[in-house]
Amino acid sequence: MRNDVSVHRVVKNKKMAGQYIEPHRHNFFHYIYCLSGHTCVRVGQERFETGPRSLVLVPPEICHSITSLDTSCCLDLKFTCSRELEERVKKLPLFFASTVEPVGSMVRDIFEEAINQNQDYDEVISLRLYELLISLMRWEHKEMENWQLYDLAAQREDSEMRKILQMIEENIDSPLWVKDLAARCGYSANYFRLIFRERVGVPPNRYINHRKIERAKELMLYSELNVSQIAEKLSYQSIHYFSRLFKQMTGIPPSEYIDRVKSDRPVNVIYNQNTPEGEFEIPLRNGIGSEPSERIVDGTEN
Repeated sequence: MRNDVSVHRVVKNKKMAGQYIEPHRHNFFHYIYCLSGHTCVRVGQERFETGPRSLVLVPPEICHSITSLDTSCCLDLKFTCSRELEERVKKLPLFFASTVEPVGSMVRDIFEEAINQNQDYDEVISLRLYELLISLMRWEHKEMENWQLYDLAAQREDSEMRKILQMIEENIDSPLWVKDLAARCGYSANYFRLIFRERVGVPPNRYINHRKIERAKELMLYSELNVSQIAEKLSYQSIHYFSRLFKQMTGIPPSEYIDRVKSDRPVNVIYNQNTPEGEFEIPLRNGIGSEPSERIVDGTEN
């Protein structure tokens, strides 16, 4: 790899309203991806209020703190990289208020690799973070309102298909029928299936199910819904069909997936000088009051 990336820790954590991580700094990068709820993240002199799909970058040696404004759930990625890449990453915006879905998919893929720990998972995690960083660097040069779905149709600048894909994203919890999508384009169902597969690379039903399963995995990460409730929310009429489809696409049953991701957990990917001795490096404090003085640490925060 031209630019070396090493992820040493992946953390999923849930905070209740008022809980906070005191101000501190460390010598590595820290990305905070918000799955649900809202937090206030202070990075240096900047203050950011996060919401679902927001992304905050904490550069090395910058004092920062995190306060949960309600019940929130975040995924944290902690990493170092080569000097060349480090300079490029430092030029990225510290805050993306709302990222496109591929960012969330990339972050969740990293978390899945961390908890499954299949062969060479540490290498896969670093490669996927590298892909995420490259994508952010590319997107940073565009206006935020011009960000498009990162897929074949977007790369071809197919405006008609982008609208269809966006409509699928906006209605992913609802029943989605090929005949209805085709009618919105003024096509027959058969012709729509043909052009969708040509332009996106997979049949529309397969694409829709893929997006719904990704949505299900997201809900399993932070919501309190069980398998039946998630299947119902995503408009699957049969929990058995949903469970069979989920296992087919992920390799494990939905109930097992929930068991793996439900609890808060830190995962040490690579053990190095930044690896803490205990489970959490800086304790989670309760209540909002005057913030304590800055704390300098060698490890990471929760």
